[in-house]
Amino acid sequence: MTFAIPRPPAAAPLSAAQGPDGAGGTAGADALELPVDAGLALLRRRGVRTGPVAYDPARERVQLLVPGGSAEELPGLLEWLEWGGVGLALTARAAYDPREAAVWLRPPGPGREPAGAGPAPDLVRLVSAAATECHRARLGLQPLAFS
Repeated sequence: MTFAIPRPPAAAPLSAAQGPDGAGGTAGADALELPVDAGLALLRRRGVRTGPVAYDPARERVQLLVPGGSAEELPGLLEWLEWGGVGLALTARAAYDPREAAVWLRPPGPGREPAGAGPAPDLVRLVSAAATECHRARLGLQPLAFS
């Protein structure tokens, strides 16, 4: 199964007003990484809010930025959500550098703080939805019609 990732319009250079790191306050953020098919299915789901989202074409992974320290919590959170022991392609990277992003699907900016920070989505709901989409992609299932 292949997905076409549209090229975003040429982005303006990031300004100092977007945060001291030049990336909308994403310094110190971690990233949840999932396969591109699961990541795109997650972005299409209604009701799932994300913070900034990047795509790495070299690794074919979608990266969801989450608050710093979330990478350490992922294994325990997956276990608590009863996904422990299931071979998901959902991983986390600590200390994600937003300058590594090859393509921003949802760039950092006001109102797009990493999950769990401020009014952004909470980490538990985001991980639950991401785990579901990773599992569906692994099984080769179509996206939920009612999601």
